[in-house]
Amino acid sequence: MARPTGRDIRGAAISAATDAIKSSGVTGFSYADLAERIGVRAPSIHHHFRHKEDLVAETTARYRDSFRSSVSQIDDARAVDRLRRYGEVFLEPAADHELCLCGAAVAGWDDLNPKARAEITGFFVDEINWVRAQVAEAIIDGDLRANLDAQLFATSFVAALEGALLLARTQEEKRSPIPDLMIDLASAH
Repeated sequence: MARPTGRDIRGAAISAATDAIKSSGVTGFSYADLAERIGVRAPSIHHHFRHKEDLVAETTARYRDSFRSSVSQIDDARAVDRLRRYGEVFLEPAADHELCLCGAAVAGWDDLNPKARAEITGFFVDEINWVRAQVAEAIIDGDLRANLDAQLFATSFVAALEGALLLARTQEEKRSPIPDLMIDLASAH
């Protein structure tokens, strides 16, 4: 039986898994890798997360909550400006050569349990719904075309941001023009 150390091994494992998934995906790390990163033995991680999929599920749930919290801080007066700021928030991982955790986790979809899949799916549903609401408001404000399909735009916007994070890994310039380009193309002006 492991001796209590007083360390938050569970939290450290989640933090290390977050970093690993954002840089290498779900299949790009093992419990042995995480144990080495946080200075414990792999059984210590297994004590908290019996299966890797359980750790991934918890990690994606925390990422989802954290991202939602960041988005809730966007308080621009106009919806179109909130969309631009959202693009900036979504693309922040590019500065560290990382991906959106949920986007990176999708690549390992076949290795995920239903709970992890549900968290990832929920992340994308939440984000598309948030963007769709901003688009609908921007249409009412006259900032985006009246005939714009808000759902289609929102889905395309989130997909383009995920793609921009992938491309950022291959580019010297980490600031993507995608959010501004898409908003400008949908603009009513």
